Order: sequence, then structure tokens, then C-alpha cells
Amino acid sequence: MSLASWLFVVAAAVTALGVFLPVLEVPIAGHVVSKRETISLHGAASDRKLVRKLLATYRRSEALRLNRAIGKVSPHAGRMKDYLDDAGDAMDTLSGISDEDAKDAGRALLALTWLVIGLGVLMIALVFFDVVGGVYHRGRIIAALVLAVISAAIAIGVRIGCGLVVFEANDEVGVEAVRLGSATVVMPIAAIATLITAIVLLVMHVRSRRTA
Repeated sequence: MSLASWLFVVAAAVTALGVFLPVLEVPIAGHVVSKRETISLHGAASDRKLVRKLLATYRRSEALRLNRAIGKVSPHAGRMKDYLDDAGDAMDTLSGISDEDAKDAGRALLALTWLVIGLGVLMIALVFFDVVGGVYHRGRIIAALVLAVISAAIAIGVRIGCGLVVFEANDEVGVEAVRLGSATVVMPIAAIATLITAIVLLVMHVRSRRTA
């Protein structure tokens, strides 16, 4: 069980740290391929302008799709920057997006960031002390499994949400300007690995009790 426990701890840590990795890559100053700006989940929470554009777009969407064009939210759109900013400002006005709305959305992103980190810390704590002490508690393993399910659901949700952003953005501008960042791969894989190892730990613990 020791190996599975350490794998669980590492996977949980990687999932939590994923909030600091890029979720999106956008072009800088007109450079579509070579020069790119990265946006992390944690960084997006502190970018008020980015949040305003995302929120305005979300409210205008009839199907509540995540975004119409990520180019409208990036301050690094090259020659199109002024036009995109004007369009974004008009969209803000039509949608009634206020600074308070942007603050609330930013707080939600920040809360999501800290939720992912908090889940990671709790999962690590639940298993780490058992593996160090050499005595495993079924209750802690079950709790870690429940938290792993929540963490995996969030990580997959982030991947799906960012995928919608990229699809809508590239569809709007007609080129592959926006790309998914490494976090959209690392977080789901690490979260699923955490969930699998938690299940393995529980099964191994149950079997060890039966054979004892």
C-alpha cells in the first residue's frame, strides 16, 4: 500500500499545482505562432478586464456558451486590439456588466482556485500521515476517495470549459490563434490518477483486513 499511497500524494499535489499552469495560450502583439501569452486559472482570477469580457460574453450567449471570442478578452491582440477592445466595451454596456459583477466573477475564479488547492492539501494530509505512520485508516481513505471524486470532476470541468473557449475563439477569428494550455492536460490526468489510486488504496485496505 505504500507505493499506491505515495502515488496518490504525488498525483494530488500535481492536480493542486495545476492552477498555476497555463490553461490558455493567446497570441502576443500579432504574433500567432511564435509569441504567446499564457493564462493560468489563478492568473485569470486577478485579471479584471479578462473577467469582464468573459462575463459579458457569457451573459449574451443564448445557449449560455462560455465565450464568443477569446480575442476580445486578450489585451495582446496586435493590430486588432483597438477594434476588439471597442467591441468588448460595447458588449459590456449592452450586457450591463459592472465592476462589481467583474469582482464577483473574479472572486468565483479565485474561490475555485483555492478550492482545488484546498482539496489537494486535504487529500495529501489524509493519506500522508497514514503512510508515514505505517497504519492505514479506512475512514481516511474513504474521505480521500470522496475528495478525489470532487477534484476529478472540477479538473474535467476546467478542461471542458477551456475547450469551449478555444473552439469559440478560433471559430470567431477563423484561425487557430488560441490554444489549450498544459494545465488542461496535466490537471485531468493527475486528478484521474488520484481517483484511481484512492480506489486501489481502499481495495487493498479491505483485502488486507480480510486476510488479517
